[in-house]
Amino acid sequence: MAEGNMLAGRYRLEEKIGEGGLATVFRAWDTALERPVAVKILREELAQDPQVVARFRREARAAAKLNHPNIVQIYDTGQDESRGLFFLVMEYLPEPDLKRSIKSRAPFPGRVVAQIGIECCQALAYAHAEGLVHRDVKPHNILFTREGIAKLSDFGIAAAAGETGAVAPGLVVGSAAYISPEQAQGRPVGPQSDLYSLGCVLFEALIGRPPFIGESAAQVAAMHVHERVPSPREINPAVTPAEEYVVRKALAKDLSRRYQTAEEMLGDLRKLLSGEELERTGVIPRSEERTMLLQVPVAPPSPPPQVPAPRPRPAVRSAEKTDGSLVWGTLLAVLVVLLALVATFWLVYVAFYPGAMAKLVQVPELKGRSEADARLAITEAGLKLAGVTYRSDPEATAGTVLEQSPPAGEMIRAGSPITLVVNKGVEVASVPDLLGSDRDAAAQLLRRSGLLLGKIAERFSPTVPTGEILEQSIEAGTRVEKGTTINVTLSKGPEPEVVPEEEELTAEATAMSEPPPVVTCKPDTTFEGANPRQRRYLLTITGTGQRSAQRIKVVRRDETGGPKLVLDDTIDPAMKKTITIVGEGNTSIVVYHEGEKLQEFTFPVPTTGEGP
Repeated sequence: MAEGNMLAGRYRLEEKIGEGGLATVFRAWDTALERPVAVKILREELAQDPQVVARFRREARAAAKLNHPNIVQIYDTGQDESRGLFFLVMEYLPEPDLKRSIKSRAPFPGRVVAQIGIECCQALAYAHAEGLVHRDVKPHNILFTREGIAKLSDFGIAAAAGETGAVAPGLVVGSAAYISPEQAQGRPVGPQSDLYSLGCVLFEALIGRPPFIGESAAQVAAMHVHERVPSPREINPAVTPAEEYVVRKALAKDLSRRYQTAEEMLGDLRKLLSGEELERTGVIPRSEERTMLLQVPVAPPSPPPQVPAPRPRPAVRSAEKTDGSLVWGTLLAVLVVLLALVATFWLVYVAFYPGAMAKLVQVPELKGRSEADARLAITEAGLKLAGVTYRSDPEATAGTVLEQSPPAGEMIRAGSPITLVVNKGVEVASVPDLLGSDRDAAAQLLRRSGLLLGKIAERFSPTVPTGEILEQSIEAGTRVEKGTTINVTLSKGPEPEVVPEEEELTAEATAMSEPPPVVTCKPDTTFEGANPRQRRYLLTITGTGQRSAQRIKVVRRDETGGPKLVLDDTIDPAMKKTITIVGEGNTSIVVYHEGEKLQEFTFPVPTTGEGP
């Protein structure tokens, strides 16, 4: 399949956005529902294997039933019979996947990694409860909405390539960098296998590379089985002990020491994000296995300021000699007491009001970034997003930040709010079908679509009643920018009869004596419409007689409205014209010759089970 091709008569492929060992992914346009989608097409070599195809269909149907905010929604699945291609249609998410973000931005801060892990665990917990194991959790399959929410994609797709994901010599089914030890050994795969793969993803997000790197997929798979997982903290000292604990427990080779369920791992990730203590069990060697509390490190309180002790005063011998020293001694004692009180107050204030000593952070530059990227930058800076408003700016890229408050470079307290203004791009609308409507109804239809009624012309029509629209400047269904004006032509009804001159009467009599053109019309059985009620018809008109430039008009009526003029032309003797006409539902096609109704064809909708 290439860009621009039509898949199953409905999905127009626009751009290839990904390719893997199982499928190729295109950004496409759903012509029936008028929305962007992602279409994943099974590779042709896999489509030749009946067992792979049967499993692909079964897993796709199961995945399509999943409905969760952290799972990419599957809209449709099927086969393009004309090409023998099997495909999935999913929601389209324009933001870069996690793999591309890791390549450009890793290592990520721990709180960002924890948030991604939480959203993926929520997706896995839901899917596992529905009896579906992902089998191919990796950064490439973690996508993001414009708001920065992580969504897991490709549920069940890897399973279509093999029940266990076994490793043949030199071959690993799935993604070797994220494959679980049991999957690499060809053993049964379960929910814990997904948690191991997620642990590999979190490791890579914290470090910038997967846990194991080798010269071949088979070598990497063997490393998952036999080699010890590297310590994230030894590679990146910024990783905390609590973060390392969660990742290494997810990557335990022994299933009894790995997280047992996605809910269990989700609980630890939530504690990690909020700074709570983790109950550390199941990772340390059995000989030392015991329950421990992993403390979140807290900076020790600063000691109170050191106040020099007062010097001993000499003994008072007489009032006259001691007046000056007594005054200075009293002042020094008062100063010591005041300093002690200030130090005590400072320690108590810091202990009970730690937010008052919050550090200052610099506001990052957010203008020009995508909304998802800006949200991530705000979180990384230790700030919070207070709100987003949207406005259209045709000179800027859709989805990018136009304004921010406070501005970039300003120093503000950690945790302070940031507001954004994001470009929502040029708004588009689908042009409604105005044919057959009157002027007021057309104006109302256009207003509902965000469009405007433009110039109104008038023309005689033998078939369209007076006051109804017989032409519109932009065809129905075309997507245009909101605010576009649509010009229309109103019918003035049939042209008034004019008494012809004598020679014209003679010519008209001659014309009336000639035989009319021969007309045939039949359904096109090879056509597959965007919905089951669409049909295409082949109309053929053959000229007869001897007079040239005979006027021919063809009008179509169907369940979408009408009448619609589909042909207004002339025909010469022995000339043949063939046109295609698409109708929806019950359709009638009327042919006019020299202003007179020549023939009418009526096509009812076939009953269920009949062909087109």
